[in-house]
Amino acid sequence: MRDLHENLGWIIGSAIAGIATFLGLMWESGLLSTLVGIVIGAGIAYFVQTKTQKRAWKREYSVKIAEEVYGSLFRGVKEIIQSLENRGYWHIGFGVWREMQDDHRYFMVEEGFRAKLDQFRERLERYSRTIVEVRGQVLPRIVMEETERAFGVKTDEIPRVNVRYMKGRRPTSASSNLIDCLISQTHPIKHATRNEESISEITSLLEIKPIGEKSNVRSEKKTELDELWKSSLKRTREDKSYKFIVKENGILLEQAIKMKQEIANRVEEPWKI
Repeated sequence: MRDLHENLGWIIGSAIAGIATFLGLMWESGLLSTLVGIVIGAGIAYFVQTKTQKRAWKREYSVKIAEEVYGSLFRGVKEIIQSLENRGYWHIGFGVWREMQDDHRYFMVEEGFRAKLDQFRERLERYSRTIVEVRGQVLPRIVMEETERAFGVKTDEIPRVNVRYMKGRRPTSASSNLIDCLISQTHPIKHATRNEESISEITSLLEIKPIGEKSNVRSEKKTELDELWKSSLKRTREDKSYKFIVKENGILLEQAIKMKQEIANRVEEPWKI
């Protein structure tokens, strides 16, 4: 063991000297510089290849998200915008996002934008619940109360408005739903003939079904229809729930348009990678 310790320095020195001699010979022959070039070139090639591969993987994953998530969201938000622009005030759902909230696609959306979509759906559902209330309870109550006040007739059905007119030489008739008329603030006669042009001899027939009676109360006096319409419209415009859906429609429409643009940007993003 003592001999090994005594000779260790000589062994290490000899090895270093041998390596130095070998490297010197390789340098003189040009092999060392070639070897160094090969190593550096291989390192650069590996770095570039790794970076390119990661970029390809990132693009592939981004395309998958664009197709499976943002493409569907774009179509869903576009339909919502069309419904809000029509101002028909019907229940509007965000079914595509509701489905994504229940599966893995929810986590494929960036967290900040995910929160925006959650909040938008909650607000849209509150808006839609109010519409159901206004259409199913508020406006029917207003119309039936105003019918009793104007005609002295109690009814549990919404009065029907039938409009008759001449379209050229052909007699034609159409009906109006008073709830739809009030929602859109469109007079029943105008509402019934909204898709017609060049019509004449317009008359209206108001039919009211009294509670417990088989026959209807009928009125062809436009003044009576106008009285019922004006009083019902006035109460509708003053109703808090109706005011809410009108205001909320505009807010949701603005949000949906911005959201559609943001989704479009995310759909385009993979092609920029």
